Amino acid sequence: MISITIIVPVYNVEKYIEKCIRSIINQKDCGASIECIIVDDCTLDNSMSIIHSIVDEYVGCINFVFLKHEQNKGLSVARNTGIDAAHSDFILFVDSDDWLPQDTLFWFVKAIHKNPHIDMFIGIRYKTKEGATFPEKITKETRYDNYQLRKFLLNYQIVTCSAWNKVIKSQIIKSHKFREGIIFEDMPWAYSLFNTIKSALIIPHVTYIYENDHPNSIVNTANSRDNLPIQMRSVCYIGNVLLDAPYKDMYADSIIYFLRYFLVPLRLQYEYNLDNEDCKEIKQLRRRLILTSLKKRRLFLTAFLFFLSYPPTFYLFNIGWFRRHYYIIEKIGRVIANLLEKIHH
Repeated sequence: MISITIIVPVYNVEKYIEKCIRSIINQKDCGASIECIIVDDCTLDNSMSIIHSIVDEYVGCINFVFLKHEQNKGLSVARNTGIDAAHSDFILFVDSDDWLPQDTLFWFVKAIHKNPHIDMFIGIRYKTKEGATFPEKITKETRYDNYQLRKFLLNYQIVTCSAWNKVIKSQIIKSHKFREGIIFEDMPWAYSLFNTIKSALIIPHVTYIYENDHPNSIVNTANSRDNLPIQMRSVCYIGNVLLDAPYKDMYADSIIYFLRYFLVPLRLQYEYNLDNEDCKEIKQLRRRLILTSLKKRRLFLTAFLFFLSYPPTFYLFNIGWFRRHYYIIEKIGRVIANLLEKIHH
């Protein structure tokens, strides 16, 4: 029998956690062995009391396991704690402010039975704030190889770096843990993970509901001044990891993909007139990005990086219209860089 572990990190989500847990216990029978690992990351509210009030009355086949940190360690460590405790064939991450449709596990298990050699299964997600699904226009099960998967990731197509809504073989995840002490932890995790995934399958069913209105989520607070220091440190870590081990067959795509993360803290440090060690690391990373591309003889990419990350162009990011239409500049740069990269090879 197929076994799946659902990992739910919990920290200060008392407004959302009941819906999340009930969506798990209300799953349609899927013919698999299911365990749900709840990781209490020292939540300060009533989240755990709410969970226990639900689980204590639950009568069913899902095995609930409760783990607790002695101190708050963050989402990355909470997920890693769940990974270490899992003994299943597959792992599924669920954020505690999101929830699952009733037939999520049914569709995933059905796909696993039909495709036992696939490493990763991905469903369609629904974002409540936008009222939209992603990916769109998927009407049948579609298999992608390693090259396609990495290409989609770097081009924001079909797949995202988010850890949730992916059922992945445990033996693969256990060698790809999340980095402690950073935000945007999904990005370096997925970048490394996707390099080892031989094939993935997209299933044409909504399997995850993304509730992105949580005011304390990193999506809604990342650009605040209070979070800028950890944002700068995180971006520097991610950038250096990427430069240490880039996708050799997609170098330009990798760098342009990272720019979307990099340009925000770079702009904000100027906007807030900051000058500290984190700012110095950002500037050193900018220098490394440019010099590395230059040494690899990616002259257009070097010029593109310089153009976007130095004045006077840099100050255009203070204009809302320019920021909203940055994707056009990115798309043009990506097309030219990829064309020249083909010529280079």
